[in-house]
Amino acid sequence: MAEEIYLFIDFDGTINDGDLLLERHVRELAALLAVSAGGGVAAWEAVLPGACARSETRYRERFVGAPLAGYTAWLNEERDRMTREVFAEAGVPLPRDESPADFGKRMQFDALTGVSAAYPGALSALRSLFEDGVRTQLASGHNSEYLLAALIGAGVESYTESKFGPDLVDCAKEGPEYYRRIMDACGADPQRSVVVDDLPACLEWAREAGASVIQARIRPSAPEQTEHTVMADLADLPRLVREVVEGRTGAVARGQCEPRRSPGGTG
Repeated sequence: MAEEIYLFIDFDGTINDGDLLLERHVRELAALLAVSAGGGVAAWEAVLPGACARSETRYRERFVGAPLAGYTAWLNEERDRMTREVFAEAGVPLPRDESPADFGKRMQFDALTGVSAAYPGALSALRSLFEDGVRTQLASGHNSEYLLAALIGAGVESYTESKFGPDLVDCAKEGPEYYRRIMDACGADPQRSVVVDDLPACLEWAREAGASVIQARIRPSAPEQTEHTVMADLADLPRLVREVVEGRTGAVARGQCEPRRSPGGTG
């Protein structure tokens, strides 16, 4: 019996348009907040993008260069902090029967399950990998609850296993330790593991952890990294995963297909 192949795949910029999802997520979340907490939809739409940007800044200040600086504890604190900020800016009282962190987590989950920004071909590629016996895991900077909800919204959740999610290994996606931990959590042999990501730094960390790598270059603005095998179309993903594990791929795999002109996501 052949050894199992583990695929660790990024989310934004790889199977999902991150910019488009954020836009749709904000609209859906604003509508849900208006119903659940009061206030007008426009007021929520006005404050949510800035709150997301500030949260991203706080993340970078804490974890860039320090992936083991306590992500899981930070996430719980950040949910509370961000929910309080958003309500204060919208001028709406906090809910009384639920903690700010739990309320924010629930609202985010409900909003994400109602929207999708998956790239064309994501569903068929992940389904093909599943049917081929590849053990597909997420390897994203988003937390696992966010990923679960977003994958449900995109209609692809059932074709993936663990949603890593730095919270599942208490390590930010900011160095090779992240990939070592997620592979160890699955019992995956690095020699039979493939990481797919659009960002060259992530690919270097994954390769340092012992995995094979494929750069996703679906969004037109994805940085070029010529030494990596390139996936420019999700339809090629099942084939490329097999080839890099079996050692059959290289420069010949590059440039065989043009990127689909989907709007670009973030890394």
